[in-house]
Amino acid sequence: MLRQLIEYLGRKKNPGFKLPPEADTAALISFALPRFCGLLRSLRLLFHGIGPQWVMLGRGVRIRGGRHLRIGRMVQVHDHAELHAWGSGGLSIGDYASIGAYSKLFVSYSINDPGKHIRIGKHVGIGDHAHLGGAGGLDIGDECIIGPFLSCHPENHRYENPDLPIRLQGVSRKGIRIGRNCWIGAKVTILDGVEIGDNCIIAAGAVVNRSLPAGSIAGGVPAKVIRSLYPEVHASALQA
Repeated sequence: MLRQLIEYLGRKKNPGFKLPPEADTAALISFALPRFCGLLRSLRLLFHGIGPQWVMLGRGVRIRGGRHLRIGRMVQVHDHAELHAWGSGGLSIGDYASIGAYSKLFVSYSINDPGKHIRIGKHVGIGDHAHLGGAGGLDIGDECIIGPFLSCHPENHRYENPDLPIRLQGVSRKGIRIGRNCWIGAKVTILDGVEIGDNCIIAAGAVVNRSLPAGSIAGGVPAKVIRSLYPEVHASALQA
């Protein structure tokens, strides 16, 4: 019974999901129990006016500005993640997405200067310890898989006046957009103004400070296109 239930729910997210024969009852219980506890924790979403919709919240998850939070079906938010949704466009997380443990999603950092939004698509998996800001707007497309320690910063400090502290010179904001079906490795940093096309692959540790066309395989500091997934893209079209 438990095996059938886990496989049924697993296929909601991944149609090819199937438990291996060696997964015995003890293993199934150890897998299912934390998720059942997560479903119970999700009842707290009712206090924010959000229907739980089979959402699973880990231990120590913190939610601020819940009225600005939109969360889809069967979303998993793992232990000690922080969701700060207050801002002009709020925080939205699509169906079947997963937010890693100890991740911080902050639409706004200041009450007097609200950020725009963070929008995470369906079936997105984000690894542990991500730090995602929404000041200038952050969009992550459907089906993206992302390693731990992703860092996205959709704003820059201004610094033109050397006689004035940088903290008092304000910021510029362009926003960050990540297309659908991207694979982003561990410890990648993405800076303001970057647009990453669909189907891109970014190597671990890269710092992305300029936009990447769809189908790019990129890496390095700063990140450069190594090759394209699309044979019709001529090498001269790739970044130097």
